[in-house]
Amino acid sequence: MTRPTVLLVGKGATSSKLRAQLKQRGHRVRVAPDCGAALETLRDERPGVVVLDVAHAGFAAPSFRDMVRGELPGVPLLDLPLVDGPDGSAGDLALVVAQVEQAVERELAAEDAAVLAEGAAARVLDDEAADAPITGYQFEDLTSSTPKMLELFDLIPRIARTDSPVLVHGETGTGKELVASAIHRQSRRREGPFFTVNCGALTESLLESELFGHEKGAFTGAYRRKEGCFELSHRGTLFLDELGAISPAMQVKLLRVLERMEVRRVGGADLVKVDVRIVAATNARLEDAVAAGTFREDLYYRVNVVQLTVPPLRERVDDVPILADIFCRKVAEKQGRAIAGFDRGALRLLTDYPWPGNVRELQNVVERAVILAAGPRIGERDLPDRLRRAVPKKATVPSFDADDTLDAVLSRLNTSVEREYLRRVLKRYAGHLGKTAEHAGLNRRTLYNKMQAYGLRREDFRG
Repeated sequence: MTRPTVLLVGKGATSSKLRAQLKQRGHRVRVAPDCGAALETLRDERPGVVVLDVAHAGFAAPSFRDMVRGELPGVPLLDLPLVDGPDGSAGDLALVVAQVEQAVERELAAEDAAVLAEGAAARVLDDEAADAPITGYQFEDLTSSTPKMLELFDLIPRIARTDSPVLVHGETGTGKELVASAIHRQSRRREGPFFTVNCGALTESLLESELFGHEKGAFTGAYRRKEGCFELSHRGTLFLDELGAISPAMQVKLLRVLERMEVRRVGGADLVKVDVRIVAATNARLEDAVAAGTFREDLYYRVNVVQLTVPPLRERVDDVPILADIFCRKVAEKQGRAIAGFDRGALRLLTDYPWPGNVRELQNVVERAVILAAGPRIGERDLPDRLRRAVPKKATVPSFDADDTLDAVLSRLNTSVEREYLRRVLKRYAGHLGKTAEHAGLNRRTLYNKMQAYGLRREDFRG
């Protein structure tokens, strides 16, 4: 019987000592340097016991602990004490070793019973999804279970301690404003105001008035003095969304304010001192705009002291059912509908869809489905037709029989999967070879050769 694995989360000196002692006693040990790596490990293997080195596992350690207890209730979770400090002792580590060994023995003794219970459960469960909510790591208003987002969760509190400007990059609908709000709430300015200005939604004159304010009579319709968002955000945070959309003239005015932290209202003469932390966001690469001469280099360096990237939803597929479940429950409660969740077909369709509109599109689709659902669960029929049309068909496995060698079968399988992969990427980028090659990690010559070998023509993928 294979001994259960002991998963150590965190790479401190104490966890290294524990690993050495457990290895000496013949235990199987895996070490994850942080919670993100531990999540990947949990996907591959269910451990017999988890030991959490809280001091070295990263900011997500409390959420990781809650997730393990919620999703793996039968797996013992031990916190590793700090035994290297002045109050620590080797006895503390010996106690952890004893607890780990007891947990492993219980796991071995219960293995047969667990197998029987699993079989019984399989006979009872049908194809419907469970009523229990799908959980993930929660940080402020953000929820995720993917390593990229966990790294972001870990960075936000460290960045929030300072007043340095932050540039948040990500596609439309990924949740950049939620990241900005989390930075504000984690900062010393949390008691101050948080204002958002969508720079791409306003004309230049309206944006200037919105940011800097105006005096009475400054222009037609200015019937009274109006404070701008810089003044209103004093001792708080100002979130400038879609910063790359502002005009060159507005870039000059914004740069002057950021350098001096003082504003002059439109039509006014007095300078007003402000104390504001700037968080900006863009869905375009400002580096490219700087290179093209459409965005000022000095402004770019002023707002880009620290840069965070929010990955698109298609790169964190595991988050789709989690977020869909959250949206479903919120909308169902708001609309007074008794919707228990999604059936397996609907979840499969949601997971396979590429979500070009990211989290915002997912929220819209779920809200529509909750409103239109005829039964207690959301099924495929309740989801928009565009989801079914956009989901690519699965690559077919090539036929083989027992007379083939394993190498021959794997070679045909790899060829089939590679062709289907390139077909999908070419479709995504409408036959653009440069973007396809970059996405696939190939040089253009290699991509061209593979396309010839697989009979793929770029003109077949152009819109």
